[in-house]
Amino acid sequence: MKTPPRPKSTKLSETCAPPPETIRDKKRNKKYSRHGLLGEGGFARVYEVEDDHGGLLAIKTISKTALQSKKNRTKLYAEIKLHKALSHPNIVGFEECFEDEENVYMLMELCKAGNMMDLLRARKRYTAPETRFFLVQLIGACQYMHEHSVIHRDLKLGNLFLDESMNVKVGDFGLAALIEREGERKKTICGTPNYIAPEVLFDTSNGHSFEVDVWSIGVIMYTLLVGKPPFQTKDVKEIYKRIKDNLYEFPVDDPIPTEAEDLISCILTPDPNDRPTLHEILDHPFFSGITPPSIPSTARMSKPDFSNVTNAMSKHNMRRLRQQVELDISRPIAAKNGEEKTESVSVAEQEREFNKAVQPSSPISTLLSSARQPLIVANSLPSQPLLRQATTAALAEKEKKQKMEIHASNKKYMENLEKKDGEDEEIADQKLRIVSEMVNNDEKNKGKARALDENNQLPPPKSKSKSSCFVEMHTNLHNAFTAKREAKRFEIPSQYRDTDSDKASKVFIVSWLDYCNKYGMGYALTDGTVGVYFNDSTSMVLSPAKETVDYIASRGKSSTAVRKNFNIDKEIPKDLESKMLLLRHFEDYMLERLYGARSYTYVDEERRKGMTFVQRYYRMKNLIVFKLSNDVVQFNFYDHTKMILSQGGCLVTYIDKDYALSRWTLDEILEKQSKDEREKKKMEGILVKLKYCKDVFATGR
Repeated sequence: MKTPPRPKSTKLSETCAPPPETIRDKKRNKKYSRHGLLGEGGFARVYEVEDDHGGLLAIKTISKTALQSKKNRTKLYAEIKLHKALSHPNIVGFEECFEDEENVYMLMELCKAGNMMDLLRARKRYTAPETRFFLVQLIGACQYMHEHSVIHRDLKLGNLFLDESMNVKVGDFGLAALIEREGERKKTICGTPNYIAPEVLFDTSNGHSFEVDVWSIGVIMYTLLVGKPPFQTKDVKEIYKRIKDNLYEFPVDDPIPTEAEDLISCILTPDPNDRPTLHEILDHPFFSGITPPSIPSTARMSKPDFSNVTNAMSKHNMRRLRQQVELDISRPIAAKNGEEKTESVSVAEQEREFNKAVQPSSPISTLLSSARQPLIVANSLPSQPLLRQATTAALAEKEKKQKMEIHASNKKYMENLEKKDGEDEEIADQKLRIVSEMVNNDEKNKGKARALDENNQLPPPKSKSKSSCFVEMHTNLHNAFTAKREAKRFEIPSQYRDTDSDKASKVFIVSWLDYCNKYGMGYALTDGTVGVYFNDSTSMVLSPAKETVDYIASRGKSSTAVRKNFNIDKEIPKDLESKMLLLRHFEDYMLERLYGARSYTYVDEERRKGMTFVQRYYRMKNLIVFKLSNDVVQFNFYDHTKMILSQGGCLVTYIDKDYALSRWTLDEILEKQSKDEREKKKMEGILVKLKYCKDVFATGR
């Protein structure tokens, strides 16, 4: 029976179930306990894992179902081969790759401070000293890559990770390419719209080379200092037009340093041959400014103070920084795990192995075995760093007669990107982690996964606790989808069969306002309650009648929350007056601009205390998740649809883009059928999102 096609809007990564809670590398006899989801890409998901010795690592998971095409196999082979060959202080360390029955795994260094996009979202913009420091580290990594004939081709803030000491680590080599002969130019259109170089888009006849990474460095520098990419708009075609016309401008109201403007202008030159080399960038006067010895961890949330760093100290710091990132030394390509790079395998033999390994009929084990072998680079390549490749008509003509590129070209890339015209690029690049804080530390029970019973069902949670809401919802959703897959009927647990469904899901978020860079997250509920989840993890909620407030704070280091109720006209303590003012500000803004009169909104004037409030919220790439105090979990997708789960996940409320509300019990939504094609397609999309919610619970448990 032919497998039905996935909805076009669903990424391959979204169709992949989470890996087992204990991931085993049978060949090396090692196992890893899976923790939270860190991020996801086109056909992979990245999780935090813990080894047997308590060490934390990142593991990239690719479902084997996504590796049935030669294109995806080629991409995986190239990513493993190139990333494994590179070893530099500012490149994410590659540990190992292996497989099990369902997935392929890439084990890597864990960067505990997230990525530079996370920091930008928290801070809005970087200072010049921070930018200087991070750029030196990025350029050091780029020189090393270019020296060893590798172009990254997807340098962006989301792919620049930060370790616990706030050092840059370049990661995600999914689009990287190897220059196999001097003067070679790549023709594949690839990259991220805001960061892509003009020659990649508009000069496919001559192709592109190392200069595309230099262009991306210029975009990154602008983004760090200004707070957004230079060519950014919501329309992808308009972004491309601006790149082609070299249309960008520097802010006037809050200007950046003149030296920074000059350097950015030099780098963002349309002609790749006119761009500065990496060393020329570092020789620019911008890098003579204040340079700190390191970046404090507090910079994740607040602007660091470098006023005590003198010019003499800056010169010393810059010299040491250049040494740390190995800017002035040349090293051979990495040999991992005791392997030695020998000449026993020729470039031709390496290519034959590659062509065999990426065939869809070839076992995945063959691909991994070949990709693990040391990378062999043609001897004809120059030994000096390849910081610039000039294009000439003669080279272009010669290239036409050369053999086809090893890496599969993605001819439909531009078409696929144009389909995302309205997508917010910042959201598309976002790679935030779902941390294991969704479950209390004492309930994590690392390595103690709940076993499936003989019917492939998860048993109900043994105890009722704050975190068991997530466990219970995951259990019910897992069991429901398992029953559907096995053509069985899912039975709603007895405690939810005769409950009032309208009352259970009556209160949820109808509008929200993110002001986390300064204060916190504001929200309005369907019953007229308005609240703020402050950045210090306290909450204040205003009753629907606007006469009283509840203030919720944790008791010391305990997870227990203390709720106090105040009359806003008489009893607000002085230390809460500023928060009360902010709450009023959020209330005025949301009720005036965001809160609409819907069939499901009302004012519960009798509610004066014990109002529902947001206990936690989490940002992901495609949605934001809210956990409410009434055991409702709400998923707000970035396509402006909402999914609200209540009664342990057994009641599903869905609000479409036009604010229309639909509600089903879990067994109803799984069995719902329609002869109308439009309605059928709509329900398929809702089930895809519901399954995604299940996967979020699986990673957050």
